[in-house]
Amino acid sequence: MSKTGMTAPEATQWALAEASKEALVVAPGWFRTWATTEDKWSAVNLRAATQVIVNHSREDGRHPNSWTVRAVYGTHAVELRVGPYDSKEDAILVAHAVLSVAYNGLG
Repeated sequence: MSKTGMTAPEATQWALAEASKEALVVAPGWFRTWATTEDKWSAVNLRAATQVIVNHSREDGRHPNSWTVRAVYGTHAVELRVGPYDSKEDAILVAHAVLSVAYNGLG
C-alpha cells in the first residue's frame, strides 16, 4: 500500500487513521500488539517504550519484504498491530502518527 501520489496532508491523515484504529481509547498511549508464543501481550503502553522503530520484516520472516512498526522496551521489541507496509516511507509515516496519537491524542 504505497502512498505515492498523495499530498502531504492526505498522507498524514491516512497515517493518523492507521495509528488510531489500533489505539485503545480507554487509556492514552496504549496500542494493540501482535501476541507471540513468547509474550502474551496484546497491548502495550507506548509512552513507556524506550524507542519506536521501523523494522524490515525480512529479518524475522513473519512479513517477508515488508516493513513493520515496533515498540522497544529495553532489549525487548513488540510489533504493533499496524501494517505491514510495502514501503519504509509508509511505515515511518505511521510510526510518527502512532507517537502523535500516543502523546497528543490526535486521530
